[in-house]
Amino acid sequence: MTTADANLSSTLKELGTRLTKERQARGWAIEEVAERTRIPLRYLSAIETGDLDLLPEPVYVRAFIRKYADLVDMDGSSLIKQMQASESEPPTPVPVPASQLVKPTLRPFHLWLLYGAVVLVAVVGLRYFFAPPSPQPAPLASVPTRTTPSSQTQPRPPQPTSPTPNPTTGLQVKVSIKDASWVRVVTDGQKQFEGTLPSGSQRDWQAQKQLSVRAGNAGGVFLTLNDETLGAMGASGQVVEKVFP
Repeated sequence: MTTADANLSSTLKELGTRLTKERQARGWAIEEVAERTRIPLRYLSAIETGDLDLLPEPVYVRAFIRKYADLVDMDGSSLIKQMQASESEPPTPVPVPASQLVKPTLRPFHLWLLYGAVVLVAVVGLRYFFAPPSPQPAPLASVPTRTTPSSQTQPRPPQPTSPTPNPTTGLQVKVSIKDASWVRVVTDGQKQFEGTLPSGSQRDWQAQKQLSVRAGNAGGVFLTLNDETLGAMGASGQVVEKVFP
């Protein structure tokens, strides 16, 4: 586990403990919270215990915590800011004692190598300076050539060119968002987009061989492949990935 994951896990446990206390103070069971917020029970349990491995992407975890906090009259925005701060907190650098730093020193052997290189450069430069110029060869006299009518090159008739075939259209996927969802798109092995798309937005991507779409709220994401309507990717709140072809 990286330092950033450890910080996020620690913050999540702290927030989960506070949410659990507020729920228990109202005499509610965790199943009642799941029914009121429509958050899956397994995600609520993971939030209260701070189990980061059982939770989806951070954007959904923040949405779950905000709903949970609003239900128990807590400041959801403050909790989200605390969680985001732990996600971006850089690791603390460890200072190195000055006694462990090694300073480069020139030894007598290195000085002899440097002296030899200087002498070699000086000798080569003097030889080049005092060397006599090399004689230049005399230019060869050009001999005129006689041409006969039979040896003249006849012009070739123009060759017909074949039409260039049109390239294949490949894959074209149009994404229509009916309910806000996290979306990741990969075309031909390269990630083109990853983030949350709001309700009502439309995006389209193209690929030559392969295109994949992964959605965190499959019920709110509708696909169209090469002008063919495919409908919703799945159920509401379901994480689904579609790979074409």
